Amino acid sequence: MAPLFILIGILALIVLALAIPVEIEISAAIYGSAESKTRFRLLFGLISFDADGGGGKKEPVKTGGDGVPFLEKLFNAAQVEGIWSRSWELARRLAPCVKVKHLASDLTVSAGDDYYTGMLAGLAIPLVLYLGQRFEGEISLRPAFEEDLLLEGDIFAGFSLRPLKMIVPCMVFACSPQFRRVKRIFGGG
Repeated sequence: MAPLFILIGILALIVLALAIPVEIEISAAIYGSAESKTRFRLLFGLISFDADGGGGKKEPVKTGGDGVPFLEKLFNAAQVEGIWSRSWELARRLAPCVKVKHLASDLTVSAGDDYYTGMLAGLAIPLVLYLGQRFEGEISLRPAFEEDLLLEGDIFAGFSLRPLKMIVPCMVFACSPQFRRVKRIFGGG
């Protein structure tokens, strides 16, 4: 009987830990190579740990085990019928679970051609203005018309999420036939 009570207690602690919001802070610096740092705070900040990433050398074009370039696989996955509606539904169901506390960026971007850089800026600047009004922090995006292909600057985001509320929407998405087709495209079986 005692092992049953211990098991129930452990399960209750796991559920309680998943119900408490997790605070996440992500900062990235993109200057030639990307360096990032992520801080996770659990149990109202009592437990925290950092994860560093980036800073490595530029990699050649990645391919899967079958030699198909990653971007081609990504393009093929984007064409799976129904994946966009499933992804939108997942985003809509996860939005209440995530609370953005701070968002800041200072980015310079160029598409390598003045025409495409202007189009990119024309599409992205209204989004930047909306995000700047909606969230705390300063968000800036500057087009670099005279540069080659370029993305550099700093990004910071601080948000909290509730893992317990995210489990069901993620499981529904992962069990969908559209996701299984995308997984097959990327070679995961």
